[in-house]
Amino acid sequence: MNISEKWADLHIHTVKSDGTDTVEGIFIHAQREGLQAIAITDHDTVAAYAEAREMEKKYGVEYVPGVELSAMYDSKEVHIVGLYVDSENKHFQEMLAYFQKRRAERAEKIIKKLKEQGLRIEYEELYEITENMNNAGRLHIAKLLVKKNLALSIKDAFNKFLSEGRPAYVEKAKLTVKEAVDLIREAGGISVLAHPSILDRDELIEGWSAIGLDGVEAFHPDHSYEDMIRYLDIAGRYGLLVSGGSDCHGTAKDYTRIGKIKLPYAYFEKIKEAGRKRSGAKI
Repeated sequence: MNISEKWADLHIHTVKSDGTDTVEGIFIHAQREGLQAIAITDHDTVAAYAEAREMEKKYGVEYVPGVELSAMYDSKEVHIVGLYVDSENKHFQEMLAYFQKRRAERAEKIIKKLKEQGLRIEYEELYEITENMNNAGRLHIAKLLVKKNLALSIKDAFNKFLSEGRPAYVEKAKLTVKEAVDLIREAGGISVLAHPSILDRDELIEGWSAIGLDGVEAFHPDHSYEDMIRYLDIAGRYGLLVSGGSDCHGTAKDYTRIGKIKLPYAYFEKIKEAGRKRSGAKI
């Protein structure tokens, strides 16, 4: 197959964090959409790793181990995707475990605030929404509110209760951008600024590249064509790798399905080569 006919999706979530698709379901969708490579980038966890390795063999779609971390800069949340991370790195495992613990504590605080608003909702009900309570987040709570007819939709739940400035908002534990980039590098991975148009602080990318950021997501469902062109230009200007993907969450976010955004394979091969050099291992 010619390289121009090959595609990757390097930003996907599963039921191991806040997606609705199983790990196998992700590979089935990826194969159906004609993808040659995918990265599973669940929030603060690499729990999909072992199963994904098996699915890689079963479906013939190359698997890139990944993660998505939350960082903070100037009161704004910044998401950093790590690609080719070593899931067995001890410090990396310890930090992910810490963030999962804090995530669960945050969910409890959000539920408490919702109850103070008069909503009949219990923390234990989240077991109906997620198989991993250590990764319960606002999206799971929003889905529970919809299920209990306490919100019209996930968007409505965020607008009324869960977004920053709303009655049940609780800030989550976050790293600095440098800490997130350093943690990914320590685990042998490649760090990528996720969906930069949402952050809307392009002027910061040059500085982050200077402290070790490896790449930028130019291809994302929230990016317009003009955004894509701008981030391709920024990547070229600062010597950054180009990444991208669907940011698929399954039915939790209907507009971000696998196949919606495809990363041209030439960009993926550059990321793969960088990951090989970073880790010193055969990828």
